[in-house]
Amino acid sequence: MTTQTHEQATAFPTPAQLLPHAGRAVWVDAIVDNTASGITALTTITSAHPCFVAGRGVPAWAGIEMMAQAFAMHASLSHADDKHGTPRRGMLLGTRRYRSQVAWFAEGATLTIHAARSFGHDGGMAACDCRIERDGTIVAESTIIILEESDP
Repeated sequence: MTTQTHEQATAFPTPAQLLPHAGRAVWVDAIVDNTASGITALTTITSAHPCFVAGRGVPAWAGIEMMAQAFAMHASLSHADDKHGTPRRGMLLGTRRYRSQVAWFAEGATLTIHAARSFGHDGGMAACDCRIERDGTIVAESTIIILEESDP
């Protein structure tokens, strides 16, 4: 496992700049890598998360939204006319086989979120293979089905 540095994460726009979300609706902290095939992002579980439960953390089912936001940021960067990205609207239609090895993402945990398009095309319906890791171990994985708007 390679450790991502803060400097690498700041090489990209912030998630709030790339998502059509605001405030506490943004559940991803930073992008650490983006390629033609997918994205890697980070988030740290804190008590500020809207789904946080004291003494437990964030329920693992929230990982589906983290995966969707990661892929939405990838779509924004992939379609950008400039290096800053343009928020793209889309919808999470569903998930196939969401599997989590944990019931909760513990407070203080730094999660690495990977999302890559497995089929579909830009501006339409697509499937994305996603996983969430903690300390290099997969703690959740799924295929999410999304619908992207064709125009930002």
